[in-house]
Amino acid sequence: MEKSPPEVDLDICNTEKLISKIKGFLWNIRNWELGQIDSLVKTDRSSSIKNISKYRVVQRLFPCPVVLIELQNDICALGFRIGQGSYSFEKQLPNEFILDQLHGAGETWDEMFDKGNSIVWITVSKTEIFNLRYAYSKLEQAVKSYVIDEVKMLHQIRDEALNDIGFHSIQLTRATGEPDIRIQATARFFNGVSKTLTSEDLVLDMMNYSKLSNVIPSNIDDVMQRARLLYVHGYSEWEFLTMAVHYAVLSLEASLRLLYDTWLGSKLVIIEAKINGAPVSAKLEPSRDTILKWSNQQKALNVTVKGMILPRSKSNLTNHAVHIGALTQWERERIDYFLQLRDALSHPTETFIEWINWSRNHINEICLLINFMWSRFLVGMPNNFSIV
Repeated sequence: MEKSPPEVDLDICNTEKLISKIKGFLWNIRNWELGQIDSLVKTDRSSSIKNISKYRVVQRLFPCPVVLIELQNDICALGFRIGQGSYSFEKQLPNEFILDQLHGAGETWDEMFDKGNSIVWITVSKTEIFNLRYAYSKLEQAVKSYVIDEVKMLHQIRDEALNDIGFHSIQLTRATGEPDIRIQATARFFNGVSKTLTSEDLVLDMMNYSKLSNVIPSNIDDVMQRARLLYVHGYSEWEFLTMAVHYAVLSLEASLRLLYDTWLGSKLVIIEAKINGAPVSAKLEPSRDTILKWSNQQKALNVTVKGMILPRSKSNLTNHAVHIGALTQWERERIDYFLQLRDALSHPTETFIEWINWSRNHINEICLLINFMWSRFLVGMPNNFSIV
């Protein structure tokens, strides 16, 4: 059963218990938050950028120094100096600067997050037991605010690493037909103003969200180009948006197959296997299709290539990419989802239609996954946006 968010009852007048209770409360925040995230982190410590960001922020913020300021009318202010060192507790006399910060405490506000000074202020009464909760508090709001900053920073690291490698050029022209009625009913916010989509907006989507690294073989980019064209012409025919995703996932599968062949190298490879219970070896062309054909013809079992099991299925290919360091376990899970989507689109029992933002976001994520596997394998990529 999932534990509830931390909370604690505080008696401001009992200083000894107050110090220990606040310390325990802050550790409970840290442990509770990290526990929530741990279930979303894989055994190789990989996860989404959002989860990684929150994990790091919580570790950095808690526990923290705490100050107690006595104000008038039996009101006190607890100040949590988040991210400013290990836990300590100190009673302070209010100076002019703090009094200015705490203006209206207990009257016009009960909690305040001062991001500029990295402090959360919470007002408490000296005459009543105060229940301090983490959920929906300014402490929780502070965590969310710092997570947003961390996510932006990790996105920047990721994007700069890919930009340093460079991308295939993208050539697209906008659709010139009449807009689909569903496009006419679709709007986006641009600088806070809602505007109807234009054909140029769809071109810009693909220019910005479907870039493939120039270390990726051009034939993979050729398959993705079909996805881009279908997406752009979704302006005139909404159904093309779903077809665009179909070609994007096909390019992902093709990428995994070609990555394996690239890993095999250019020289003949030694194949180890068992045929009729006897160990055998053979030298074959470095091609997964060639090795699979030989394996099926010979009815070979326990086939290994370069010391690793021959990947016979799409899921085996993703596992292999993880083993050679081209993918993290979290990325493999995302790819497995897209490969299931590929099967659903290739062998439909019914039709379904993608919303334009779903289509764009799916294509974007697929391109990122393809970029990661090839950039890591051929060039190397920083792991601080992939691993906790």
